[in-house]
Formats: sequence, structure tokens, C-alpha cells
Amino acid sequence: MNLLKYISHCKYVEGNAAFSSGFATLINAAIVLQGYDSLNTRTQVGIGIGITFLWAVQNALRIDQQGWLNNFAAFLQFGSTIVIVIVLLVMAPERATAHNVFTSTYNSTGFPFPYVCFIGILSTLFSFSGYEAGAHMAEETRDAGRAGIVGTCVCSAITGTVYLLALLFAIPNVTSFVENNSGINGTEDLAVATYRLAVPLRGALALTILLIINMYFAGMSAITTTSRIGFAMARDGVFPFSIYLRWIFKPTKTPIANVFFVFILDSLLLLLQLASTTAFTNMIAITALGFQISYFIPIFFRCTAARRTFVPREFNLGRFGLPVAIITSIWLFITSIIMFFPAEYPVTKDNMNYAVVIVGGIAVFATVYWIVSARHWFVGPKRTTKNPFQLLPVYITSTSDTKKTLPSPGAIHSSL
Repeated sequence: MNLLKYISHCKYVEGNAAFSSGFATLINAAIVLQGYDSLNTRTQVGIGIGITFLWAVQNALRIDQQGWLNNFAAFLQFGSTIVIVIVLLVMAPERATAHNVFTSTYNSTGFPFPYVCFIGILSTLFSFSGYEAGAHMAEETRDAGRAGIVGTCVCSAITGTVYLLALLFAIPNVTSFVENNSGINGTEDLAVATYRLAVPLRGALALTILLIINMYFAGMSAITTTSRIGFAMARDGVFPFSIYLRWIFKPTKTPIANVFFVFILDSLLLLLQLASTTAFTNMIAITALGFQISYFIPIFFRCTAARRTFVPREFNLGRFGLPVAIITSIWLFITSIIMFFPAEYPVTKDNMNYAVVIVGGIAVFATVYWIVSARHWFVGPKRTTKNPFQLLPVYITSTSDTKKTLPSPGAIHSSL
């Protein structure tokens, strides 16, 4: 259980760093579009840390204030995606054919085509990650709708597919596009490079600004989710010094200590770029692998050890639950193994896939911590408020209260 918690937390911390670094990369791309020189690594790291701090400050606000920001972000992201898709399809001077988009391939890895088919899955797996983020906010959500998680998956699938198709149709020649935007020529984000290829310079800059705004709100939401996972772990005593990390600031009802703990972890990861951009890239590259493992472990035990004892909650798949869990476990296991494969040949120290080293390091740390300390006191997630830092009334999951009011901590404790 501790290993699962650490993997779950690490994947989100690395994801936060990816958002921060991606935000800095987009800022750099916008600057390059205007004819200026590319920012150096130190400046981009500074931008990444600065925006992460701003996200942390915003996550110190009350959860209802954050909710308004997230609602605005949802409409903005959906609307801006529609705008980008229409602009790319209408204004692109030359478009790829359907045959090229759906049947052509590009292989620069040095590996044979069958192997490329397997590692080609890797770039898509991040899209299958993070759908459980809303569950981490369940304790702060009153009467969360069951359709919310389904709607999230459906909307993300449709929007993402349409956006990707628009990008692909806007690139008439994939080979020349990749060669012109990789290596020493790769000063721009590939999405921004696609905008520049399809529309005039000012239009590309406008679309890039939309992308930056979307990245901003995505990173803010990612910090929210990570801090809630960290709070749950601190509440259960998983971290050293958990008693401090589970502190809640009463005026805003937010786990501020954990929010800024996440900020520190993200900043340390971003600073890694100053020592080695390759090491940082490898760390970020395993974010999807962390998601995969953290999903696989509970789902696998759901359809094996807990097959007869598992108690379905309000949201469940009914009689399809077990078959879906089995199929999901097989998919997650196979794709997780593939994520340890190298992506280029010949394999060198610079292009080596270090996922096995990083995952192994996390596993060793969690195992040692379990043997030395946690096994003596950890008994599972806490369901009560029996600690010096009592949970506030906002931390509930009940949706059966017909009065639509939040019960006191004492009422929650007595009901448990």
C-alpha cells in the first residue's frame, strides 16, 4: 500500500514539473516566433519555478474560489480548442491527405517496424492518465455527480481526437516537418511549429498564446490534485513529518502545508535541468508509467484477491466491472512493460530509457521505509478524525444528506 501511495504521489509531482517545464517551453516558443533568440536553460527553469509558485499561491485559496477558476478554465479550454481546430483546417495553405494521415508511418528510431509499433504506444499512454483526478477531490465536493467521470472521459476523447486530427492534416509532409523541427533546429514546441506552418506569423502567435493560457490552467489543476494526494498520505502518516504536512489552514480550508511541499518538490525537479536536461527528461518521461503502475495494482487485486469481497461504491460498472477490470489489468501490464523499452537505436547513455532505474529507486525507498518504520504503525487509510489536526467539515464524501448541509467533524466521527 505504501509503495502504491508513493508511486501515485511521484507520478503527479513529475506531471506538475512537466506542466511547468512545458509552460516555459511555450513561452520560449512565443518569444522565438517574434524573432528573438531562444531563452537559455536557466531562464526557462526560472519561469517554470515562478509559474509553479503562482499555482501554489492560487491553490491556497478557498476551494470554492478555485472552483470558479476551474469552471472558467473548462469553458476556455473547450472553446479555444474549437478555435484552433477551425483556424488550422481553414487557413492551412496545404493539407495532408486522409491516406497520409491514417496510413503513412514515420520511423527514425533505427528499430524495425514491428518494434516501432509497440513503442509507438508510449506517446499515447499519457492521454490515458489522470482521469481519476476528480476522485482525489471527492472529499471536498458536495453531491458529486456520477456522470462527471463519464463526461470527462467522453469529452476528453472527442476533443483530443479532433485536435490531433487538425494538427495532422495541417502537416502535408511529416518527414520534412520532423527533420526541420528536431535536433539543432528544434527550438519550438511541435504544436507551435504546426501553427507556424499552417497560418501567418501573427496567427501562429495568437494560437500559441491560447495554448499558453490552457497550459496555465492545466498546471494549476494539477497542483490541486497533487496536494490532495499528498494530504491523504500525510493524514495516513505515510510521509516522515506527516503531522506537519497534514495541517489545514482553517480560514481557507486548504492543506497549505502540503501545497507548498508540492511546490518545493516540483522546484527541485525543475532545478535538475541545470545539471542535466537528459536526466530531467527521463524523469518526466516516466510520469505515464507511474500512472500505469498506480492503476494496475488496485485494479489487479480487485479482480483477483478481492474479487469476492470487493464492495461496489456509488459509481460502478455493475456486471461489466469484473470483465473490464481483467481487460484493463492485461492492458496496463503489457503497456507498462513496453515503457521500459529503449526508443532509439543504437542505445547510448544519452538516449537510454532510465525508467527502470527511477522506478526501482522509488520502490527501494518505499520498501526500506516500510521495513524500518511504517510496518510498525501503518494499518491503512484513516477513516476518523482522531488526530491533533482534525479534518474540517468540508472533508466529507456523503451525498445522501437531503438537507444539503455539511455535518460537523463530530457528526462525521460518530457516523463512522
